Amino acid sequence: MHRQVTYELLSLEALLATGKKLDRAQQTKVKSELIRIRQALLSNALLLTDHQHVQRYIQGHHYGLVQLLDKLRPDANADLLSILLDLLREMEKTFAPHIDPDANVPIVYRKHLAEECNKIVAAFNKLLKDAPVSERLQLVFIRIFKRFSTATTVTYHQHRYVTMLKEEITHRLKKPTLTEEDLRQLLLWLDCNSLTAFGYYTHQITEQLHALETKNEKHERLMMLRREITQAPVKPDLHYHPKIPSLRTQLLTFLSEELKIMESVASPPPAKASPSGDFRLRTELSVSQLACLLKTLLDNRIITNPNVSELLRFLAQTTVTKRAEAISFDSLRAKYYNIESGTRETTRQVLQALAKSLS
Repeated sequence: MHRQVTYELLSLEALLATGKKLDRAQQTKVKSELIRIRQALLSNALLLTDHQHVQRYIQGHHYGLVQLLDKLRPDANADLLSILLDLLREMEKTFAPHIDPDANVPIVYRKHLAEECNKIVAAFNKLLKDAPVSERLQLVFIRIFKRFSTATTVTYHQHRYVTMLKEEITHRLKKPTLTEEDLRQLLLWLDCNSLTAFGYYTHQITEQLHALETKNEKHERLMMLRREITQAPVKPDLHYHPKIPSLRTQLLTFLSEELKIMESVASPPPAKASPSGDFRLRTELSVSQLACLLKTLLDNRIITNPNVSELLRFLAQTTVTKRAEAISFDSLRAKYYNIESGTRETTRQVLQALAKSLS
């Protein structure tokens, strides 16, 4: 039988509900109430033995505190704001495993994060102007920071990720000599599993392969890269996009596909008959949009075929786009592994239009 606990923020919410500026007596009362709430939360959480009950109890009060902070008047007493923030941070530290990572951070957190993101973008532009770091790699990080410099909502997971990324990059920017490898290591270490990061990495791999002449050299390089990526250190429980495969998983899949293609070219399998008749799936999507849509569906496990090459080959054989009566497998595959920002945006618009049509 669960111990009965109460919602401890009712009195505080009533005191702040009017939206009016508090007089000195009311401010004193609020401060006393915050002290009482802190003690009650700690004692009640310790008395609850069921994990799910504790989690609901903490998340309910955490959400309530965030809402109170967001509704606080801009001219609120600085001490009052400080005490509310102290209580919130104490909850987040003491009960970190119970905080909902998908909950939105308070506005004051979001604004501070936006300021920090703008600062680091400026630092990038200044410090990397003459540094031997490619624009492609710089763009991976700059896009993340620019996204959160203007975001209207930020979750706790996103806040934690961007804060950690900022700290890691700031540390590296202080080095007297900064190399491409210094920043590239961060992609796997912090699992920067964005499309931009994946595109950067696959471009680097493709460039390395183009520089080699023989199939044996290319095969050895692919094996070496697979070993390096498998052994690269990664920070536990941290992902840019927590609901799609990690960058390591995406890259190992890419390398495995490259090796399979290389082996199939060396020993081509018997030709398979194309789909019966002249039937083709006709779409208004471009080849780039089709590749982007397919990758999105695979990354989010809507399509679960394990062999990407077979799926790409099937689409190339059976699909006609608005600009191409015949799709080249190599073209579709190249666009799948190197999705441009413009393609992402137009595909997003197509998906948004589809979602609206279902409403």
